[in-house]
Amino acid sequence: MLKVIGLDKSYNRQKQSLKSVSFTAKPGEVTAIIGPSGAGKTTILRSVNQLIRDDAGQILLDDTDIRQAKPAELRQIRHHIGMIFQNYNLIGPLTALENVLHGRLGAKSTLAGILGLYSTAEKNEALELLKAVGLGDFALQRCDQLSGGQQQRVGIARALMQHPKMILCDEPIASLDPKSTKLVMDILRELAQSKQLIILINLHQLEIAQTYADHIVGINQGTIVYEGPQRALTPEKLQAIYRQAPTKEVSAHA
Repeated sequence: MLKVIGLDKSYNRQKQSLKSVSFTAKPGEVTAIIGPSGAGKTTILRSVNQLIRDDAGQILLDDTDIRQAKPAELRQIRHHIGMIFQNYNLIGPLTALENVLHGRLGAKSTLAGILGLYSTAEKNEALELLKAVGLGDFALQRCDQLSGGQQQRVGIARALMQHPKMILCDEPIASLDPKSTKLVMDILRELAQSKQLIILINLHQLEIAQTYADHIVGINQGTIVYEGPQRALTPEKLQAIYRQAPTKEVSAHA
């Protein structure tokens, strides 16, 4: 389980991006972070993976505080946290298979990574993951020759190659057409359930969050104003999330 407790982040004295942010995300569930642009959604994801350093709080993954990890320990933790990006973050001239294999770099020595030394078992696993996301026939295709939806599925396969406990998704469908959006979101939901992964996803599209998320974290101006099951997300609570100024947090558990 992921537990974020009292997370604060300021970029300067005038702008506090996160204000005592607390929420949980469970294995087997899709947890969606929703809110208006600039609310702090991406800052939360980047803090969870410690791609940025926040100011205070705890980020507990299976009771290990990621914020307190030393550099070597943090590298090990990150190896089990997959990341799926809005802009895919693939190496275009490389094949889909080669990009998926990069998911194993964190488990290899620097020399092995530079030389691209992957075992037969790793190559077979990468091929199976591409098949699992519907891209078995595109394994040897250059990624810059794939569609946006196909590239995002390569990104999912690469994240799975890390054998993750959790996958962080930063607006993964923002650039996709409706058909590709459904395909990617179907895959993410199935992965959460079948592999008991924590899926934490930032979404601008409210209707997608309502369709696919089990758990909702609503944020406005860096403050959590709602946390609870998707089914309890009433129009009044949506107004609290998307209004210009945040109100006191409302909880579905209250």
